[in-house]
Amino acid sequence: MSTTYRRMRDSDVEPIIAIQNESLLGKVAESQLKDGFVQGEFTAADFKNFDRDVAVMVAETEGQLSGYLCTSHLELHQGKELLKLIAKRTEAIEFDGKSLSQYKIVMTGPICISRSQRGKGIFESLYNSFFETIGKDFEVAICFVDEANPRSLAAHINKLLMRVVDEFEFGGRNYNLLAREIN
Repeated sequence: MSTTYRRMRDSDVEPIIAIQNESLLGKVAESQLKDGFVQGEFTAADFKNFDRDVAVMVAETEGQLSGYLCTSHLELHQGKELLKLIAKRTEAIEFDGKSLSQYKIVMTGPICISRSQRGKGIFESLYNSFFETIGKDFEVAICFVDEANPRSLAAHINKLLMRVVDEFEFGGRNYNLLAREIN
């Protein structure tokens, strides 16, 4: 099977929402959560905002959307309390010798791969297609992963070589903040 990677088009929004909804926390059976989930439920307008801000990258396998990666500046989310907290925490986190907030940061995520396409390399290829193109405008990629999502945490650490740079609690949930240089 061949998979291609590209930036989102308007016609991709509905398939992106369908992929989101098959893995959305609260809509997924408890027994399936170990296979990964997304927390935030985003609308068509939200995905278009992500794409206008930095980019939404998509994977297309045999003519069907098989995954997406949203990327943005932290400032896009300043109305959201969780992202305000993360932005504040970047000031105190040392990353490779200086405050994380001193880098040109891109927030990555959410990322979601359709259930039928997981384990086929799409996760890292989505990230790599971003890093090799639009991501070159940034120095460091960061993301946050719910501790209750070990599949996602392992993928970010083992496949992308991101490092856990902070752990924090918000809204009764525990999170890991991860970062890596974009070279």
